[in-house]
Amino acid sequence: MPPVTYLEFILSELSIRLSYLLSYTSVTPNQLTALSMLVGLTSAGLILHPSYHFRILGIGIWFLAWVLDFCDGEIARYKSMETEFGRWLDEVTDRLRDVGLYTAVTVLAVREASSIEASLWGLLALGGALVYQYASTFHCKPAARVHGSPQTTRFSPRKFGGVNYVLMAVLLALDMPLLFLICAAILAFSGLAFDIYSSRRATAQDHRIQVE
Repeated sequence: MPPVTYLEFILSELSIRLSYLLSYTSVTPNQLTALSMLVGLTSAGLILHPSYHFRILGIGIWFLAWVLDFCDGEIARYKSMETEFGRWLDEVTDRLRDVGLYTAVTVLAVREASSIEASLWGLLALGGALVYQYASTFHCKPAARVHGSPQTTRFSPRKFGGVNYVLMAVLLALDMPLLFLICAAILAFSGLAFDIYSSRRATAQDHRIQVE
């Protein structure tokens, strides 16, 4: 099992158990969504702290925010409280968390590298992440069915986030924030390009099947 998938498996197992406990309380999915955002922004603030130990603490708290992000959807399903507003709020707070994370890492990289290059890579990484997540969430059509079997894309918002968060944790722990921004920017734009190509190819295959 790949490291990212294994980590997601562990976090999802934790979130399911936490959601089970929370299902017996009056906590609502939207409250968990807001809490996940606050925890994520707190993590970003800790990553900016001059102390290396606070940075490691911030990384750990970021993964707690990830667990809470799983919980809001699970609680919504347990309590039959799924709403369009809840889905919208989840998307907005996810993006706010990402803005906080990339801003913190960019400031950290600029502070350590003392170079304009770090801020440019930070803008590319953040912009690429937001565009990719928006496109994947709101504009990617369901995969086409070719010869009766569904086609799945190699990239997905969850995989993209998982890869980036694990990469962030490793490279920040190794004190390499600039390298994280470079890798995140490359992942975002290569993922977006691949999804555009896959979408166009699936559309062409659908059209060919309909003609046949």
